[in-house]
Amino acid sequence: MNGDEKPGKISWLWKQVDDARRSRNPERAREGLERLLASQEIRGTPDHDLALLHLSQLEIEEGRVADAARRLQGFHWHGIPGPAALLLAADLFLRLDWYDESMEALEDYLRHYPQDTDALRKKGLLLLMRNRDAEAERTLNSVARREKFRVPSTLSYLAMLEAKRGNLEESLHLLLQARGLAPFDERIEHTLLRIEALRVRLRRSVMERGKIPLESAVAGITAGMLGLHGYSREKARRAAAIWNHFCALRKPPGRKPEIWAAALEYAVTRNGPHFTQEQLAEEYGVSATRLGEHYRLLAATVDLDAPEDPLEEAAREGEALSQEARREEMAEVLSGLAGRLGSFSEPGDAAEWVYRRLPALDEPQRREVEDFVAYIWRKRRNTALK
Repeated sequence: MNGDEKPGKISWLWKQVDDARRSRNPERAREGLERLLASQEIRGTPDHDLALLHLSQLEIEEGRVADAARRLQGFHWHGIPGPAALLLAADLFLRLDWYDESMEALEDYLRHYPQDTDALRKKGLLLLMRNRDAEAERTLNSVARREKFRVPSTLSYLAMLEAKRGNLEESLHLLLQARGLAPFDERIEHTLLRIEALRVRLRRSVMERGKIPLESAVAGITAGMLGLHGYSREKARRAAAIWNHFCALRKPPGRKPEIWAAALEYAVTRNGPHFTQEQLAEEYGVSATRLGEHYRLLAATVDLDAPEDPLEEAAREGEALSQEARREEMAEVLSGLAGRLGSFSEPGDAAEWVYRRLPALDEPQRREVEDFVAYIWRKRRNTALK
C-alpha cells in the first residue's frame, strides 16, 4: 500500500462510520470504529483520539458505562484536538462524572467559541456538580437571559441549583416553566415530580418533626434526591424495594432519616456513575462516617444485587395501575375545583368539596389534598392582587 492509499482507507472508514450513525446502525458504526483503532496508520494521531471517543460514546448510549470508563481511563490527546473533539470529550467525561476532565475539555472548547450557549450551559452544570454554586448561578443566568428564558435544559439546571440550596418552591416554578416549553420531556417531568415530593415531605418534617416514623420518611427523601441527581424512576423503585425489605427484617436504628436516605442512594447507584460516599454525605448534610456505617448495615441485612421477586413486581405493578386510576379520578375532581375556587370563602371549604366527591384514603392523602388546595388558593390570591 503506498502513501496515497493510506489516507484514502482512513477516509473511507470514517465515511462508513458516519453513514452507519446516520442510519442508526450501531453495530456497523462499532465495526468501523474498531477497524479505525486497529489501523497502524492512525496510531498517535487525532484520528485515533476521535475514534476512541466515538466508540466510548456508543458504549455509553448502549448502557455499557463501565466499558467506556475503562476505555477512556488515562485518555490524553495526540496533537491539538479540534473543537468538535473537545466538545465530544466534555460530554463523555460529564456522563462518566469525571468533572475535572470534562471542565478542562470544555474550557479549551470555549477558548475557540466563547459565545456558544450550549457549551456555556454545560459549563454551568459542571460548576453546579463541582459545588461552585455562585459561579454556576452567574453562568446559567447569563445563558438564560441570552435565551430569553426559553430553553428547558437551562431552566432545569437553574431548578437543580435552587433545589440544592433548599429553595424548593423556586425550583418547582422553574421546572414548571421548563415543562411548559417541553411538555413531553420525561426527564423534566420526572424531576418535577420528585422535587414536589421532596418539597412536601420536607415541609411536613418541619411542621411535624418527630411525628413521621423514620421508616416512612427515608424512601421519599431518597426518591426526591435520586430525581434531583438525574436518576431514573427505576432507581427510586429499586431503592424503595430494598428499604421495605430491610425494614421487614429489622427496625432501622437511629433518628435521622437523611443518613439512611444517603446510604440507600449509594446502595442503588454504586455500580454505575455515582456520587462517592463523601459527596453524598455533603449532598444530604450528614456525616460520611455514619453514612458508611448505615450502608454496611444495609448490605449486611439485604442482598443489594438480588433480582426482584416477580410476584412482588407484579403486585407493585397492579398497585401502580390502581394508584394511576385513582390519580386520574382525583385529577378530574381537582380540575373541577380549580374552576370554582371563587365560590369558597376559605381553603378548608374547598378541601371539603373535594372530599365529598372523592374521600381521602388516609391521613397522609388528606394532607396532600390540603397542601394542593392551599397552593392553588395562594396562586389565585396572588393573581388577583396583580
